[in-house]
Amino acid sequence: MKTLFLILTTAVLTAFLVACQQPESDTAPAPQKQTELLIYSGITMVRPLQKLADEFSAQHGVQIKIIQGASGFILDTLKKQQNGDIYFPGSANFRKKTANKDLFVDYAFVGYNRLALIVPKGNPKQLSADVTQLTNPELSVVISSPEASSVGRATNELLKKMNIENLVFENITYFTTDSHLIFNAIRSGDADLAVNWYATSKWPESTPFMDALIIDENLSPKRHLELNRLRYSTNPELALEFMRYASSAHGLQTFADFGFLTQDELAYFLEHPPQILPASK
Repeated sequence: MKTLFLILTTAVLTAFLVACQQPESDTAPAPQKQTELLIYSGITMVRPLQKLADEFSAQHGVQIKIIQGASGFILDTLKKQQNGDIYFPGSANFRKKTANKDLFVDYAFVGYNRLALIVPKGNPKQLSADVTQLTNPELSVVISSPEASSVGRATNELLKKMNIENLVFENITYFTTDSHLIFNAIRSGDADLAVNWYATSKWPESTPFMDALIIDENLSPKRHLELNRLRYSTNPELALEFMRYASSAHGLQTFADFGFLTQDELAYFLEHPPQILPASK
């Protein structure tokens, strides 16, 4: 009996030790996925947006992914995929279009896009802010396609308003698809004159190569820049919190630093802070 008891005791002890030595990974909880915001942004505004996104990520322990491109192209992308939290185009016209009215919940104002004539650094041909210079056959002219981007659409509206659309189209060297490619045209020497958003002349990589001549606001009104919260956001409260951060005093100062607000405009909005408004307004 003593021998049998010893055998049974040894067997039980061995089974216990084996059980205790099983790898802990079988029962360890899976690591939690970090919360993520997905923002679709026009190219021109990415620099201040990225700065604010990095700050917000560090403060809240979340990940923010930014997909950038021409405003019209990225709108088509998010419509097809039906994902994302915020859409940030180069003009409020994208929100106001009837075809897009069901995409957005609300929006936050953060600055303005304004058109400018862009010339090589130092303005070697001594051009002015006169838009009719785009018809000069002695100049190499580059503009953005009206269908591709917000700057292309704004440029086309300007040319139609002045009734010089056909004259300019006949004179251009080539069309581009976005504001960054317009910058490339100036930097490479392809263009003597281009039309782009004023803020692109404030990019750190742009300032050594170009100057901007702001177009009369009576001819081309400045465009509102708005962060639009998407209806199919998977993190709607976090998206709203980021919109509040971007339209705060610090956020507005950041956009002003990148050329999207003048000092007078910044002073006004610091006294009259922008509100989150329903997309229908």
